[in-house]
Amino acid sequence: MRQWITFILGFLSFLAVAIIILVLFLGNKPYLETEGQAIDRAKSEQLIEEVERAYVYTNSSASVTVLGTNSKGELTAVFVPEGEGKIQTTLLDDKITAQQARELALAEMDVKKILHTKLGMESDGPVWEIAFLNEEDSLNYVYLTADDGTWWKRILNL
Repeated sequence: MRQWITFILGFLSFLAVAIIILVLFLGNKPYLETEGQAIDRAKSEQLIEEVERAYVYTNSSASVTVLGTNSKGELTAVFVPEGEGKIQTTLLDDKITAQQARELALAEMDVKKILHTKLGMESDGPVWEIAFLNEEDSLNYVYLTADDGTWWKRILNL
């Protein structure tokens, strides 16, 4: 009887791990496909030569930010909108970096843990989105303009 209980518990544990892995894989698949399509589009339009990283940025509509270097070797961000919208680019050499944006957020806010820092395109131009948990474990989003690091928007204590 004891062997049956051990077998059933082992089987259920294996099944639970397999289901978790499957859910994580299938959950990330749309993001990976969207990022891949955005990278292909940015490369096909010769806006970026080498890709450093890409991620989905969501505001009123979703877009993919592709970071890398252009044909001249300049650090560039390409903002590829969902669907067939107009692609926008910006050179990052004269913009604040992700590290500088995080430091500005850390200096002004009570930050316990930074969750992510993403560059995205908004109506006022490129902004850094910094998501973090504060000391009370509340979710917070702050947005800093990439041009000079001024505060653009704050969404606090979610």
